Amino acid sequence: MDPTAQLDLSKLSDADKKELNQFLTNEAQKSNIQQTVHHLADVCWKKCITGKVSSGRLDRAEEACAQNCVERWMDTNLSVLKHLEALRGQ
Repeated sequence: MDPTAQLDLSKLSDADKKELNQFLTNEAQKSNIQQTVHHLADVCWKKCITGKVSSGRLDRAEEACAQNCVERWMDTNLSVLKHLEALRGQ
């Protein structure tokens, strides 16, 4: 079978459609998480890494800054999620 051929989704059973939909939802969530982590790493790297990493390790100030950056992002993200949950509950 030609892998580029269009699939006729109408021939799938309801169970297969549900499974395919769940698979696509899971893949979209994985992609979203990967994009978020990449963005977070990029922001914290630009903010905290000031020198050239030649020893394979960050210096103490850079390490502390990066840890703080990630923790503040996590705190903010949790705060936003709690606020959205509260709004949804109203």
